[in-house]
Amino acid sequence: MQTLLSLVLVLTGFAKGFLEQPDQPGHSHGHCVWYGQCGPGFNGGRLNCPATGSKVNPHKLTDQKALQILRDYCPEIYNGNDNTLTCCSPEQVYTFRESISVPMNILSTCPACYRNFLNQICQLTCSPHQSKFIWANMSGEYPQGASENPGPKGIPHVVYLMSNTFANSVYDSCKDVELPGAIMPGTKSMEIFCGRPASMCDTQTWLEFLGTVGNGQAPFLITFKLSDLPWESPDKQMLEPMNMTNTRCNQPLTRSSSAIGTDKCSCKDCVLETCPAIPVAGPTSRQQYLDNLLGAGHYTLAEVIIERVNKSPIDHTLAPPLTTSVMFASVFDKNFLHQVLQLQQNITNLEAHIGVMHQVTLADICSKRPSSQACIVESIAQYYQNNNTNIDKVAYDDFGFFLEGDYLDHFLSCVHSPQLARDTTKLNMSCLTTFGLNSPAFMSLEGYNGTDYHSASRLVLTFVLDSFTKDPSQIMAWKNAFVSYLSTYINPDMVLTYRPSGQANLLRGHADHVMVSVAERRLPVVNQEGPSYAVVDDETELVEDDPPAVTGQCVWYGQCGKGWNGGSLNCAVTDKTRTPQKLTNATALDVIKKFCPLLYNGVNSTYTCCSPDQILTMQASLGVPNNLLQRCPACYHNFLNQICQMTCSPNHYQYIIANMTDKCPDGRDNCTGEGAIPSIGYLITPKFASDVYTSCKDVQMPSSNDKAMSILCGRPAKDCNPSLWLAFMGTTGNGQAPFPINYIITDSYATPNQTYQPLNMSNVPCNESLSNDTLACSCQDCQQSCAVRPPPPAQKKPWKIAGIDAVSFIMGCVFTAFVIVFSSYIVCYAIIKEKAFGKKSYNFDNVENDSFSSQANMVRTLVSPSDIGTFEKLGARAEEILCRLFTVWGTFCARYWHIVLLVTIIVFGSLAGGIIRMQVTTDPVKLWSAPQSTARTQKDYFDAHFGPFYRTEQVIITRPNNPGNQSVVIHQKPYPSTETMPFSSLFDKSFIEQVLDLQNQIENIKGTYNGKEVTMKDICFKPLSPDHDECAIQSVLQYYQNNKTNLDAVAYDDSGFWVVADYLDHFLACTQAPTSISDQTRLNMGCLGEYGGPAFPWVVLGGFSDLDYNNATAFVLTFVVNNHLAEDQNAQAEAWEAEFIKFMKNFTNPNMILSFSSERSIQDELTRESNSDIWTIALSYMIMFGYITIALGQYHSCKTILIDSKILLGITGVVIVLLSVAASVGFYSYLGVPMTLIIIEVVPFLVLAVGVDNIFILVQKYQREPRLPGETLEQQIGRTLGAVGPSMLLTSISESIAFFLGAMTDMPAVREFALYAAMAVLFDFILQITCFVSLMTLDARRQEANRFDICCCVKLTKEEKKSSEGYLYWLVNNYFSNGLLCSWVRPIVIVVFVGWFMASIAFACHLTLGLEQALSMPTDSYVLQYFGNISKYLSVGAPVYFVIPAGYNYTNKAAQDAICGSKGCEQDSLIGQVFFSSQLANYTTIAQPASSWIDDYFDWVSSTGNPPCCRINDQTGQFCPSTSNESCHNCPFQPFVGGRPNSHDFITYLPMFLKDNPGLKCAKGGHAAYGAGVNLVSNNTQVGATYFMTYHTPMRNSGDYIKGLTEARNIAKNISAAMNIEDPNQEVFAYSIFYVFYEQYLTIVKLTIQNIAICMVAIFIVTFILLGFDFATAAIVCLTIIMIVVDIMGMMYLWDINLNALTLVNLVMAIGISVEFCSHIARAFAISIEHSKVDRAKDALAHMGSSVLSGITLTKLGGIIVLAFAKSQLFQVFYFRMYLGMVVFGASHGLIFLPVLLSYIGPSINKQKLFQHQQSLDSEGKKPTQNGAAATTNTDYFRRIDSPPNYSNL
Repeated sequence: MQTLLSLVLVLTGFAKGFLEQPDQPGHSHGHCVWYGQCGPGFNGGRLNCPATGSKVNPHKLTDQKALQILRDYCPEIYNGNDNTLTCCSPEQVYTFRESISVPMNILSTCPACYRNFLNQICQLTCSPHQSKFIWANMSGEYPQGASENPGPKGIPHVVYLMSNTFANSVYDSCKDVELPGAIMPGTKSMEIFCGRPASMCDTQTWLEFLGTVGNGQAPFLITFKLSDLPWESPDKQMLEPMNMTNTRCNQPLTRSSSAIGTDKCSCKDCVLETCPAIPVAGPTSRQQYLDNLLGAGHYTLAEVIIERVNKSPIDHTLAPPLTTSVMFASVFDKNFLHQVLQLQQNITNLEAHIGVMHQVTLADICSKRPSSQACIVESIAQYYQNNNTNIDKVAYDDFGFFLEGDYLDHFLSCVHSPQLARDTTKLNMSCLTTFGLNSPAFMSLEGYNGTDYHSASRLVLTFVLDSFTKDPSQIMAWKNAFVSYLSTYINPDMVLTYRPSGQANLLRGHADHVMVSVAERRLPVVNQEGPSYAVVDDETELVEDDPPAVTGQCVWYGQCGKGWNGGSLNCAVTDKTRTPQKLTNATALDVIKKFCPLLYNGVNSTYTCCSPDQILTMQASLGVPNNLLQRCPACYHNFLNQICQMTCSPNHYQYIIANMTDKCPDGRDNCTGEGAIPSIGYLITPKFASDVYTSCKDVQMPSSNDKAMSILCGRPAKDCNPSLWLAFMGTTGNGQAPFPINYIITDSYATPNQTYQPLNMSNVPCNESLSNDTLACSCQDCQQSCAVRPPPPAQKKPWKIAGIDAVSFIMGCVFTAFVIVFSSYIVCYAIIKEKAFGKKSYNFDNVENDSFSSQANMVRTLVSPSDIGTFEKLGARAEEILCRLFTVWGTFCARYWHIVLLVTIIVFGSLAGGIIRMQVTTDPVKLWSAPQSTARTQKDYFDAHFGPFYRTEQVIITRPNNPGNQSVVIHQKPYPSTETMPFSSLFDKSFIEQVLDLQNQIENIKGTYNGKEVTMKDICFKPLSPDHDECAIQSVLQYYQNNKTNLDAVAYDDSGFWVVADYLDHFLACTQAPTSISDQTRLNMGCLGEYGGPAFPWVVLGGFSDLDYNNATAFVLTFVVNNHLAEDQNAQAEAWEAEFIKFMKNFTNPNMILSFSSERSIQDELTRESNSDIWTIALSYMIMFGYITIALGQYHSCKTILIDSKILLGITGVVIVLLSVAASVGFYSYLGVPMTLIIIEVVPFLVLAVGVDNIFILVQKYQREPRLPGETLEQQIGRTLGAVGPSMLLTSISESIAFFLGAMTDMPAVREFALYAAMAVLFDFILQITCFVSLMTLDARRQEANRFDICCCVKLTKEEKKSSEGYLYWLVNNYFSNGLLCSWVRPIVIVVFVGWFMASIAFACHLTLGLEQALSMPTDSYVLQYFGNISKYLSVGAPVYFVIPAGYNYTNKAAQDAICGSKGCEQDSLIGQVFFSSQLANYTTIAQPASSWIDDYFDWVSSTGNPPCCRINDQTGQFCPSTSNESCHNCPFQPFVGGRPNSHDFITYLPMFLKDNPGLKCAKGGHAAYGAGVNLVSNNTQVGATYFMTYHTPMRNSGDYIKGLTEARNIAKNISAAMNIEDPNQEVFAYSIFYVFYEQYLTIVKLTIQNIAICMVAIFIVTFILLGFDFATAAIVCLTIIMIVVDIMGMMYLWDINLNALTLVNLVMAIGISVEFCSHIARAFAISIEHSKVDRAKDALAHMGSSVLSGITLTKLGGIIVLAFAKSQLFQVFYFRMYLGMVVFGASHGLIFLPVLLSYIGPSINKQKLFQHQQSLDSEGKKPTQNGAAATTNTDYFRRIDSPPNYSNL
């Protein structure tokens, strides 16, 4: 059996048994209760097997190893090797030996305690009479899983009956044993074995702690029952109490062993043993100094010790540039020093008379140095050469303004370096004495601490007389004069103690000398009018620092009886103890000196109203403030001072009221009869209370990112004030106060019997240092220490003009101005036109027909070559060349269709074959973040040095909104409080238990990977691995260590009636201090989670306001899983996550509402979304394909419908589009350019738009083009391509070049889309002018042969067909174009479109940036509820890391100051700036101060625990954890520099810090928090990259994320500047997991403008060149496209579409599609030679508009509408809405706005083209009339006119 005392196990960390019990000589024979070990126990241990059958009888122990162990450690049980009967197996004995190493190390210094302690354990473990005092409770609670054990069940609970005498004697023998090796002398071992401060421990609490399984180690429960009477067990067994005799600690042992020892305990371990007085140096160090200087016996002394009545300290500001101040004791007042010097001079000038004539002066008898004639007189005045002028001397700066040196600066310089010939101030004075030596401080000062000489309370004048060479009678005469003078000296501000020194018989030997009597010593009385002095004769031995007797009065002295919370009450004073007692106990003096320096007056001069026991009790009670306040020296000093003044001050009767009539603890009514004080009143002034509170109110708890006052005030720090704080400190309900303390804050107080003086001492402000050797509190802990910081920039106000959005106002003004100007133009134009056309100068005489009667009656003018410009000639020439080339090429493709088809299939099929090498990028990081972008490089750096961010599985739990689940939990605050506190329904215990069950079920989920089982422990993050194997689970249940027993724990008061702590009190304590080892309640449970780390309340709770965690409305369970850079290493985690998702989807609980997500959830939902919308997308394309195949045909009758249809041609046209996309993908796959899912979704849509448009234009041009006489089909096809090929070339080249240039962007997704789109459009164009032309030829042949479409073998009789231009052409030509371009419609169109354009500009300026996560999920996704709850409940945002790259010198103090945050660090250090940012969380988005490994490291190396944190193994030389029982020694630090280790020690012990696990003894271990956050390189000899982590505020939307990124980078930039980092590669940077996704939004606006601008420039240049250097048309096309894009952006604003990478891709694509809508019509207008712009616009609209409308417009509308029914919100928003906008705005602008705009400002006819047309008419003999001559017209449709119009009139 493992039987180890629980507290021992806490220390050993590896033994899991629990120790066993006594055998009692003289006991009647019993039998065994257990024998052997069986079954798992609590805390990883094992239970004992019940003794049954033959095992009931004690067994003879024969195992030699076990016998030796009993001989050494259990001599009461050992009865020889042949006659030792036990109830324990050898294995149990082995376990016992392994587990006692800690008590061996701690208690063996006191043999009696060690023997008694071991005997108690031995009797429990092995006594052959166990049944007499041990009862086995087999019905006790078993550990979880024990019931599943197939073997026999062990004993889960025992009752150990012992007498009060036995238990108390064991406890009494051990309670005073000091902890060996403790840095703090007097630390008791019971601090370890009682689980609480030794002062709060007693026999019962000690045994309770030993027996509970809640200590985390005991394998079963032991109830120690104390009774002096027999006890009947529940199963009717009668037990007798164990009542062996124990040895007192001051007695030697008679029955023992060499392993235990026989000596009695030393005085330090046993209060019953009196320690000899510790020798204290008597006067004197001064005497020793003079003995060394002059020789012993060669001198005698006359001394005066001077104190000052006025105790007001002097606040001295140090010389510039320092701004700190030093508090000097009152004796350093300048006027007082002048008085002291005057007294010294008076004594020096004394004259003594021997007889009548002979005079003796000091100069006659004083000791002198051989080289000096000056007397040796030691005095503070010697620092000023006994010169008043030197005391008054001051030094100013060069401007005579700032004081840079005075007498106090000189003193500070000299007292530390008395050998200086010139001080270190600007005074430039000597420190040497008048007799030529330096003067040590102890020669002239008393009453100071350490080297705090400025705190000296007494000055010493020492006159050294030469007794070796001078006449003794002269010396005695002068001494008599000395005494006589001082006895009559009067100074109301001085208290003098003086003595002559030497042999007494010198005085007695001369009858004529004045005899010196011995005066009684006494302390000064402040208001005394006369002098106060004490005289000491030569026979009286003086001890250094031993002042006169104390005149104060005490209220208490000593301890009497038990108090509240396990503490002790103080004894009311008796006549004997009423006067303050001299403190002689060395340990107590050390405590007073350390914690109460204002009460310490030297080893022989300290008088107190507290006994050594009280002092040690006080020390033990300071554990909490020591942990919380020590980081702020001034606060800690002030806090301790008010405790010290209450506990020990020799004058506390002035402000302490003993309330002897108050209730005693536990309802006792006899405590006052025992002399105890049950409660007190503590009088303090409002100023004193306020000053102490103010110095402490801002002190931080970095571990919990809260203020210490939240713990010390019992409520959130924001709700605290001085009175509330003191009230909580004084109540016993805080779990600490041993008796009620009623703090009475008043300036005066009186009772009928006494007038009190409330305590009103000066406190040290937190922004001031206590001394030159200490530092002021840091800015984080003291607002007064903070320099004035500039306020954050004011929030930008919306730009408004006259209360209206400024952009909207400006656009409104521009539009108004445009309407006015445009209206004026329309009116004026109408008037001018009416007058101009009222006259007709010319008309045509010869008109062959009236088909173009309008042009026949218009004025015409011939064009001569001199009228034609160069650009017009070039343009016409370019047009002519293109037409000829396309005509030749078309004819070739039509004639040699088989060659063309074969070549294109081979070439493009080969390109498409590259798809097999296709790489698809799905990683969003690689999609949206450029490899060289800041966020991407920083992410890569972070991942490489610290590993990728963890995978998280998260569950958010709320309760349903129904009466049964919304009942408020009312919590009664701990007794004696009568207040209640409401908690939300979440905190119902039964509900918390259900949450615990859910958490355990999730932990037990098992997945399968490669046939192997995967559990949570296989994949989870274990921060303390390999020492602890528990997973890091962030949950509120971690406050209870995921243990139902801890959740059910309840603590009662000492009466056992009132509940003083339960699970809710524990919750409140842990939310205030999540890293606490103890919750400071009577439960005494820890707050650290089962995995060894804290659970921060803002992480595990949600839905609370401020810090009111009790109002939380959501529990958050977060399971942290390891992540890996290599995806294949995450496969196990993904397998487990799949089972987790399955479990959560199937989990039901009527009391819970669950939302959840795993790391793979988003990707899974995206995959499911894509699969669910496959049919929607397929249907969309099928509709478009179907429309194309039907709409391409030109139907004449139902009979020929299958002949006229072009289904097969349409299908091949679609195949060509798909082949172009496939070829593009294959081409880039060969080049290794990865593709994205965006390309798959978007590029086919784009290419289909371009390709279909060109197909319709080409086919419909052929259908409307009659074959010329003698023209073959191939020639007709060639002529058709020659007519529309340049237009197809214009649009395709424009789009391709625009996309190629758009690929210059840095964003990978946009760049790859542009590349793939550009090549796909180019390939599509090539295939259309090759493959499709050939296919169109074959289809034409089929149609001419009257063969069916598809079934070509079916043929009808050939019939004559009438030429038809198509219904859509007829509709557009005859109705739409005429209606659109009529005189009153055109202005309306312009105004409407310009108005929408202006409005869209205003809208576009207010586009929201970002992409909300919810949009990427299907509408039925479980993740949507999770996203909603994150925004609603989560109280903290993502972690943010401030990373310092490798190369920073952490060993340099200045470099440390630039990053750390505790005392001595720069205010604008890294930690300081993050702290300041957290104070402005709404602006900076930084929610908490940063965790700081370097500050915790400094605390770790400075720890004063026992053992300390830093230890080294004696054998291995490796790090030795504080929990190790191996032989270790403290780290051999070199002297600290500025409170920090030197550079060598810093790097030497840092690896140990990073390896140390935080725990009970060393809470600052850095393994858990910083193991991954500090890189050690070069074999652990240098610090590499490190980070400092904090949290963002909750991020609700994309705007929050963008702001968080921006502000964090600003902070990092400021930190780098403050650290003077100039190398960009060394700059501090901020990193969070979302930065890489949101960095794009910092430049998305610029990127959008850049991409649009590049595309527009490309389109303009291509259009300008291919339209024959037509600047106007190119500009109009670009303007229209810009309007389309801007209008789409306006639609995005109105339709809630954010600007992001997806919309940027869509906008770039919109430019390409807009080219299709605009360029065809613009070119048709440009080459038209109709007489007017309106007619040219009609002509262009009729011929090209109908094709655009039937092609791209109607094709896309059908397919887009289907996308509205997609389940994916992503498709609904970014594809349906935006695609619909592209088509609607593209079609409306291309078919409505552009023709109207061209009719107004379109370019004039190209004169070269007109001249060529004129020449062609001349060659046919048709000439127009000039000046009345005849002219003819040609009705040829394609030539349109045969005579050119009058150009000048156009």
